[in-house]
Amino acid sequence: MLSERKKKILCAVVDSYIEKAEPVASKDIQAEYLSDCSSATIRNELSALESMGYLTQPHVSAGRIPSEKAFRFYVNELLYESNLSVEEAERIEQYLSHKVGSLEEVMTAVTHIIADITNYTSVVVKEDMSDTITAIKLLDLDNGKMLVVIVTDSRVLKDGMVDIPDDFDERMIAQAQHWLNKIFCGKHVSEFINFDYPFALVNGEFAQYNALFKKIIDVLKKVSLMNGMEVEMYGENKTLQHSEYTDVANARKFLAQMENKEKIAEILTNDGGADGSVTVKIGAEENAPEGCAVVTTRVSLGENVSGSIGVIGPVRMDYRKVLSVLDKISEIIIDLVGKGD
Repeated sequence: MLSERKKKILCAVVDSYIEKAEPVASKDIQAEYLSDCSSATIRNELSALESMGYLTQPHVSAGRIPSEKAFRFYVNELLYESNLSVEEAERIEQYLSHKVGSLEEVMTAVTHIIADITNYTSVVVKEDMSDTITAIKLLDLDNGKMLVVIVTDSRVLKDGMVDIPDDFDERMIAQAQHWLNKIFCGKHVSEFINFDYPFALVNGEFAQYNALFKKIIDVLKKVSLMNGMEVEMYGENKTLQHSEYTDVANARKFLAQMENKEKIAEILTNDGGADGSVTVKIGAEENAPEGCAVVTTRVSLGENVSGSIGVIGPVRMDYRKVLSVLDKISEIIIDLVGKGD
């Protein structure tokens, strides 16, 4: 548990590092944030915070740099106060008011305005789960694997593969397929993805295959989710303007991570959040791209259609600005959806 003074000093270090991207010295904190504390007191507290894993010191004579642990503390402690200027808020409203058309056009507009104001990479993921399931197919590939396919009223989803036991013969596959169709045909994909597996429905000779049935359903859910996503991304070049990416190797690594749209979509949507929820992931340990932070918010885009709006940038991200922008964008989209646009 950090004392109030340690909290103030730690947040001051993070604020300064976000602004200047330079190691923070005790004299800087005293001059700019805590004039009522002596430089010696601040040095002692910085040393304690370093021993606790919140700060690092690149050189003995250098100032401190916040760790990912420090940024996580900072975000958790952040008292959310919008720091959008009136001009920025009006710019967002005016920009989107001229871009209202199809959902795809709105997604593109949202990514552009977010990236332009935050100077980070923006991502919008649309999850359209309004399709109705018309059939589920299980295809034995004769190599110990089975292809699981969902047919809906508008497409075929067939990227799922499951290992099957040696004694799971064609008759069992046919019965399993019949069982799955009986439960899921006629349901929206959204109902299927939120389905809680009913172990009680599998009994008798199939009881020993409970784990396999659950695996099939989990694969089908993943296939349905990924196939129902559309990803719009903009502003990778803006992120590269930050000092973390002056190193060519870091820039290449970032761009390579951004190319994996499926992984980015998974990161943005795998939060378990409801509409309006905000999620902040910092660093690879929290499933963000390595060296990056990801801030997302969920919005409803209509019946059985939801969206995740996100910002990806270095861990040294201006979280106040990003949260303010996403809050404003979310407010506008909620208003548009409420009007039936």
